[in-house]
Amino acid sequence: MKKNIWHKLEVHPEISFGQYIVPNFVSNSVAIKITDSEYILISPGEPLLKAFLDEGHAKDTKIHIIMPNGFHYMGVAAWQLAFSNTALYASKAARAMLIEKDVAKDESDIICLEDKQPPLPQGYSLLFPPGHRGGDVWLKKQNTQHSSVWITCDSFLNYERLSNQSIARIMQKALNAAPGLKISQVIKWFILKDKKTFKLWLLDRLELDNPTVLIPSHGEIAQDEDLREKLENLVCHRL
Repeated sequence: MKKNIWHKLEVHPEISFGQYIVPNFVSNSVAIKITDSEYILISPGEPLLKAFLDEGHAKDTKIHIIMPNGFHYMGVAAWQLAFSNTALYASKAARAMLIEKDVAKDESDIICLEDKQPPLPQGYSLLFPPGHRGGDVWLKKQNTQHSSVWITCDSFLNYERLSNQSIARIMQKALNAAPGLKISQVIKWFILKDKKTFKLWLLDRLELDNPTVLIPSHGEIAQDEDLREKLENLVCHRL
C-alpha cells in the first residue's frame, strides 16, 4: 500500500483512508465524504495534507476534524492552517486532555461529541467505548442489517509484518503488537483504565454490530467475513 496518498475503500466509496509513517509505524487517517465540499476527517496526518489538496479540494471546504482520543492530534494544526472552514470534535474526556496540550485555547474551540456531532452520513453513528483513559471515540457504519464497518482508534492494531527498523521491531515483539490483528500490551497497561468494563462492552458490541471491516488507527485495513469471530477470540485471550 502506497503511503502519503488517499485510497478509496472498496464497496464504501464515501470512505477514503491514507497511510503514513510516524514514527516507524504505519498510521491511518480516514476521510468520510458528506458532499463534494464537506468532509469528516479522523486523525488527519500532516503527511497526507498535500495529497488531499492535490485531489482538488478547495481551501474553503468544510472539514469536521474528529480527534478519536486525547493522543491523536499531531496533524490537526496543519489541516486547520490549510483549510479556512474547520471544526474540531472530541469526547468530553479527550477534550480536557487536548486543552492541556494546547491543541485549542479553551473548551469552546473543541465541540464535545457527547453533546453535538458532525453531520454523519446515513448509516453512521458514534461509539464511545468505556474504560479508556484517552476518551476514545469510534465510528460505525451500518453496512447491511447484519454487518458493519468499524473505524477504531488504538485498541486494535493490524500490522501485516514486523517493522524493518530494528528498535521498532524489538518494541513490536516485546509488546506483542505485530504481525496481524493484535491488542498490544500498551493498551492493557496504559490506555485502559477499566479493562473489565471495556471487555464486556466490546463483546456485546461485536455481537450486535458484526463488523466485517476494521479500520484501525495503526496498521492495515482488515476486511473479513469472519472478522467478528477473530476479534472475539482476540479479546477473550488478551483482555
